[in-house]
Amino acid sequence: MATVKPRILHATVICLEPTISNCWANGMTGRKEKQKMEVTINPKDFSNLLRCLSLLKNNCNDVEIRGGILRQRTNNRACIFEMDLTPLVSDCDLVLSNVKNKLSLLKTISKQEVKVCITDNDISFSGERSTFKFAMPRPDFLDNKFLSGEDFARIFTLREEDVILEYAVTKDISSLMKVTSGQFKIVSFQISLEGATAAIIATTTDKKQYSRIEQGIPIKKPLKCFSNIVVEPFLIDHDGDILFKMYNVQDTICIDTFETSIGKITIKVYCRSQLIEELELDNSEPNAEQSPDAINTGD
Repeated sequence: MATVKPRILHATVICLEPTISNCWANGMTGRKEKQKMEVTINPKDFSNLLRCLSLLKNNCNDVEIRGGILRQRTNNRACIFEMDLTPLVSDCDLVLSNVKNKLSLLKTISKQEVKVCITDNDISFSGERSTFKFAMPRPDFLDNKFLSGEDFARIFTLREEDVILEYAVTKDISSLMKVTSGQFKIVSFQISLEGATAAIIATTTDKKQYSRIEQGIPIKKPLKCFSNIVVEPFLIDHDGDILFKMYNVQDTICIDTFETSIGKITIKVYCRSQLIEELELDNSEPNAEQSPDAINTGD
């Protein structure tokens, strides 16, 4: 008996929302083989999906989406990215290794309706004419593995009463931070807590260049210290403001959260930092290049 394969090279139905179909392929013996899932994504949603995944291309080697949820550490383990992508891909399991190169290919069909077909062996993306098919990588070979909800909950607990700073980073401020971090070649910004208010500061390693990017940010309780926070969450692509919060979870340890959106998708980033007392160092500004802490996941 001949095997019947579904055609996926041409999309003929324009969908305002992703559509799901599960199908089984019959083998030569008539036995059911492994399940296949197909998702049809309209051009706007597919473009937003690529925008969301592009947030990781310089920070992660791989992307592992389980049940439509992306939750994984960056390569340097300094941040955890979390997105609920179910409005775009439903509850699919979507895994891509070497994600930066694959995103470059997929952008060539970003203005088309795209059908995504996923099996245990491979994943394909089909536009109006072109199809890209990638082998499904083995999970144990991934550098950036999916964090389950249970594992994530064991890392830290956030309580609103622990918030010491809350600030909406506008697009013009995030653009300024992006330009400054690139010119200064820094890996972290300094959050200077100056009593009743805070400031965002950038300083080169040799302290010859200095920028006070924002100041007068209200804080919840008087503090005289500073914290170094990785640059990546401040620089990500986003449609609205980036809501930045600092939670003082234990002694001098802080968990920093960043929440923004792309289209209908909410993006959250979690980092770890430390409150450091100001030092009197020959009339110079504190160095914002001090490496931030990685999030300890107990691995």
